[in-house]
Amino acid sequence: MGNKLVNAVLGEPKVEYVDKYNDITAKKVREAKEQKARELREQAERERRELQEAERQDKEKRRQKQQQEEQEKQREEERRRKLQQESLDERKKLLDYNFGDKHGLRNFASIDIRDMQESDRGIRIGLFGPTGSGKSCLINTCERTMKVTDKGSCETQTSGAEGTIMVQEYLDDIGSKFCLIDTRGFFNYNVDEYLAMTNIVYGRIKPGEMIDLKGAEEVDEDDSWDTFSHWLHAIVIVLSAKDPLLLNGTHTTNLNTIREFMRPRGIAPVTVVTHVDQVKDESQLDQIKTKASAATGSSPSHVFFIQNYHPEHNERDFNIELRAMEILNFALVVGERYVKIHKQQQQYEAEEKQAAAVQFIAKEPIEDFFRRLSDTRRIPYGKIEPVIARLKEEDVTTAKLLRDNWDDLEAELPISSRMKTYIKEALF
Repeated sequence: MGNKLVNAVLGEPKVEYVDKYNDITAKKVREAKEQKARELREQAERERRELQEAERQDKEKRRQKQQQEEQEKQREEERRRKLQQESLDERKKLLDYNFGDKHGLRNFASIDIRDMQESDRGIRIGLFGPTGSGKSCLINTCERTMKVTDKGSCETQTSGAEGTIMVQEYLDDIGSKFCLIDTRGFFNYNVDEYLAMTNIVYGRIKPGEMIDLKGAEEVDEDDSWDTFSHWLHAIVIVLSAKDPLLLNGTHTTNLNTIREFMRPRGIAPVTVVTHVDQVKDESQLDQIKTKASAATGSSPSHVFFIQNYHPEHNERDFNIELRAMEILNFALVVGERYVKIHKQQQQYEAEEKQAAAVQFIAKEPIEDFFRRLSDTRRIPYGKIEPVIARLKEEDVTTAKLLRDNWDDLEAELPISSRMKTYIKEALF
């Protein structure tokens, strides 16, 4: 009864059915799509930020690399400037070189070096080496260094007639007191070439001249036709690092005659090994230096490696130039030392001869003294007899008395000034 009353008052209730499964799935799909869209947008944003960060890092790396390259370039330019300045300084010293600069003139105070100081050439540095040793390239390297030119004047020796040696002068026109002497034509280092070397060292072969080895005669210091300033004062032997004759020890035998020539004369050779840039294993350089030292007789401290300028090498390389000047400087040091040793030996020998002459003169009768003077100067003895008679009147009966009283007797003797000069030279 009650329900019917309620229904009569409120009306008949409606019943609606909802498909909850369909509605919920659509919503979730929509939300899932929105979520997916957000994730995609976020992923794209992350990728954009990552790309931006990667670009920023890449840009920073490029900037740092560019900065490093620029810094390295600046450091390289600075190193090049320093090398260039060092090269300029060394070149100026060599251009201004005068004899005695290396050891100091004080070291030559007790000997006469006027001939070396007055010489136009000064220290003469002789270069020897087999064909293909790189000797011509070394000369051209020295010329390019000292003359600041892109080409040297020494033609590379590729062939030549055995039995002939030509001597040529280089760096004789730069105003410095040294020059290079190129000896071309050495092949076998045999006895004939030993004889030729003596002729070159002691000035019997002049620059531009040639000598026939078959007609060469051995000469020594006393046989020289020229003054000491025209001798060779330093010797540089050039060998190639790629020469199989050096590597297998054959040059140790080949150069024996040259070592025999230099050693007793106090000549300390400088050895230059070329083509070191073609040595692939740098650990071999010590072995090459040892073999070169044994072949030439140079001490290891006198052995130098160099990479020469080549004709196709147009750009300046200050490392090469500094090495070339180091070799020139060392050759000058060795040359000055040889000059000092040689002149000291000459001085000692002269003092010994003078001492022996004094002892001889002390006992020599005046007649024997003038007879010896007559023979050496080719003066007729009859012209000297009046002088002897005059001296005997003064009780001068021996050469020693004549020597001791010469200052008083010189003006009184009735003889020519030339004769007086001959007597003084024989007495003193």
